[in-house]
Amino acid sequence: MRSVLQIETDRQAKYWLTISGFICAVAFLATVPFPRVDNHLVGSDGVRYYAITRSLVLDRDFDFANDFKLLGVTAALTPTGLPSNPYGIGTAILWIPFFLLAHLVSLLLNASGVAVPLNGVSYIYEASVCLGTIAYATTGFILAYDAARRTLQGPIPNTFWSVIGMWWATPAIYYLIAEPSMSHGLSIFTMAVFLFTWYPPSPNRSLWDWMKVGIATGLVGLVRWQDGLIVLVPLTELTWWLLRGRLGLPRAAGYLSVVCMTMLLVLSPQFLMWKAVYGALLTIPQGNDFFSWTSPHVLPALFSTRHGLVLWHPIFLLAGLGILLLWRKNRAIALVILYMCIGELLINAAASRWWADDAFGGRRFVGLIPLLVIPLTVLLTKTKREWATLALVTLIVWNGLSFAQYRLGFVSMSEPLTIRETTIDRLLVPLRLLQKILR
Repeated sequence: MRSVLQIETDRQAKYWLTISGFICAVAFLATVPFPRVDNHLVGSDGVRYYAITRSLVLDRDFDFANDFKLLGVTAALTPTGLPSNPYGIGTAILWIPFFLLAHLVSLLLNASGVAVPLNGVSYIYEASVCLGTIAYATTGFILAYDAARRTLQGPIPNTFWSVIGMWWATPAIYYLIAEPSMSHGLSIFTMAVFLFTWYPPSPNRSLWDWMKVGIATGLVGLVRWQDGLIVLVPLTELTWWLLRGRLGLPRAAGYLSVVCMTMLLVLSPQFLMWKAVYGALLTIPQGNDFFSWTSPHVLPALFSTRHGLVLWHPIFLLAGLGILLLWRKNRAIALVILYMCIGELLINAAASRWWADDAFGGRRFVGLIPLLVIPLTVLLTKTKREWATLALVTLIVWNGLSFAQYRLGFVSMSEPLTIRETTIDRLLVPLRLLQKILR
């Protein structure tokens, strides 16, 4: 697949991926002046992630009462007497550098005579962490590109366009431009870090290499616990090398200890937060009825008009087909991707609210995106250039129309859509938008 941008080197590919991230940042900043009902740039689940960041930096505690008050959030009290906050701490921790930068800017503005809030709740602070999400996700996509190139040694243009497709034809683009205060952009980053750190599997890793794998594994779970399924990958690899006689029992046990200890160390902030807020180091903060393991909604999670992954974002079907082709080239990575896809599907389908409430398509599957870059690249390589180009352009445009339809309120954000809304009405979005502007 020959690139219209004439991308012939990895450096050129990474440059244009950086430009893609810059476009997302500009698009987000362009929306900042728009009137907002609550006067906040962070919204939905992002408000609670943001409350953790603010509390960690300015209050240095896990009592979110004052943070929620400033952000206009109400929350039930837990048995410890603190407001409930069931969201992962990883996103909040990764935002801290951007929050501190915003705080420094705010201090400098006040010192120069420009009065801006210093309480951590203003557009300066909130825009900064949102831009942080975009920066992390952009880094994640570049790492996913690197991992795919290292895994497949395939054509540079095909790998590049696979990344672009998984960026702009999936829920990722919505959660980088419209709602970057959610955790999904950080999930792209952490999963890409794991893939880049772990691959290729080898019995000859050093102790430091296994430590890095443990850190990357813990980081994945710290941001989105469901992605923590990835922990079985290094554990299975160690077992495999042991059974094959490539590692002796003492070394395998030592490496296993290193992976587990570093992973638990990275996860420890979450345990501490749960202990402070819920009174237990381990818990399901959403409640025991959050999952229904005996009756998962597998088919609706994939094909329902109520945020079904494949129906909303057909590019996932193409990536899934690519796994079959990848199986012939690299069975180890194909198994990892297949395992993660099935695992995440079962977890998301078992959730009591499997449609994820207000969601642009299958948002809970975003963590799979860095992995699926690899099989999509294989599929593009096996497809005629003209057909591959047409398919990617169509899927990106279709996703863009869906983005506008959803964001502008032309369809419900939480209820099932009609077949007409997912077909004819979506195609008519530009006309409806023009009519809205001319009124």
